[in-house]
Amino acid sequence: MVRMKEQSSELFFVQVKKPNEVRRDILETLREIVETLHRFEKFRRIRHEKLEKIHHLGVLVKQANKMLGNLRLKLPQTNLRATVARAPSPPKVHHKKKKKIKAAGEKQQKVPKKELTEVDRLEAELSAIESKLKMLT
Repeated sequence: MVRMKEQSSELFFVQVKKPNEVRRDILETLREIVETLHRFEKFRRIRHEKLEKIHHLGVLVKQANKMLGNLRLKLPQTNLRATVARAPSPPKVHHKKKKKIKAAGEKQQKVPKKELTEVDRLEAELSAIESKLKMLT
């Protein structure tokens, strides 16, 4: 009972001017808080879905790697390597030949070499492979 007396003696009242406006401000603030909570829950849900999709993607990648390994085991072993398409390097010219070309160039007009097209390059590779096959048989 002693506490009740102490509490009641400490109580005091404050007058609120324009209580309707204060009430409206509080309600608007609460509405904003609820909207923020909704957005946060949406964010958490999307983050959870993202993590699930990342996990699922990891599983799919593991399965694809496993299938690729099985495919490599079932394919026949060969010594052929895929050639990498490179820019044609300039032809190597020895100094002695270069002098002859210059001397001949003065007499005749120099005929520019055409760059090998993709088809020409592939035909050259095919003929090289065929010559290797003929050497093996």
